[in-house]
Amino acid sequence: MNKNSFGYIIQDVGLVILLVCLFAGSMTVSYTDKSMIFEAVVMLSGTFFVILLSGFKLFGLGITMAGIQVTLYTAYRLYLFLSYDTEISVYCYIWILLPLVSAASMYLFVYGNHRLEIENDILKKQVEELVVVNPLTKLYNLRSLYNDLNVQVSYAERNKVPLSLMIVVLKYESELRSILSRHNYEMIIQRLAQLVVDTVRVEDKTYSIDNKGSLAVILTCDKSGSDIAMRRIKSQVSQRDAFAGIADAAIKVEVRIACLEYKKDKFENNMILFKQKVENELQYDV
Repeated sequence: MNKNSFGYIIQDVGLVILLVCLFAGSMTVSYTDKSMIFEAVVMLSGTFFVILLSGFKLFGLGITMAGIQVTLYTAYRLYLFLSYDTEISVYCYIWILLPLVSAASMYLFVYGNHRLEIENDILKKQVEELVVVNPLTKLYNLRSLYNDLNVQVSYAERNKVPLSLMIVVLKYESELRSILSRHNYEMIIQRLAQLVVDTVRVEDKTYSIDNKGSLAVILTCDKSGSDIAMRRIKSQVSQRDAFAGIADAAIKVEVRIACLEYKKDKFENNMILFKQKVENELQYDV
């Protein structure tokens, strides 16, 4: 029996016991004498409250409330029995057990469901860790960028060739997001990605590094070559028809671009630091 099957069994058992408890409570109220109907309704309402707390995963609070409810009711019935010789009927024993059993059964139901939720979350995280492509732009993502940077830097050092990292971000990303529909905003991101891919050289690799349209490009060139690439990208983005057809009105899109050449003495094979340094340079492109 696997863990999922065990979780389903616990969940089903808890649900069955809970339904039995609710049925027993309802039937007890129906068959209780008129003289005891008020206390029966109070106990059933208290049981519902205990079930509600347990359903919200507040099991500790729920079982505490159930214990208080049972203690008070037991003390009340004993007081009537000892002081007024009031008979303790069989229905009274049901109210002593019902809140505690209801809380426990609800816990079993929630526990089984919670186990399945945790397992699903773990599986989701594992799948996300394996994904290396941005679903919107179809470009490789940030995880892939770091992996490829490590490889490219090692290659560049062995062969004594320059390597640069360029980052392109939307200049007014929050404003565009606020005035455009989600579909149109995603089209802006897709169009920008396509413009950059078409502008850089074939041997330069472009990555989509977040959900805001930011792009990174690994360039096999030095500072002067990356400056040429930056000017070409800005020229393409500023074309009048670069983002035509996305919205009814004309859209003006601007970008900020920064680029740094990799230097071992500055970054010491730390690709995260390398990327952060390039991002810091974006503030100078106004």
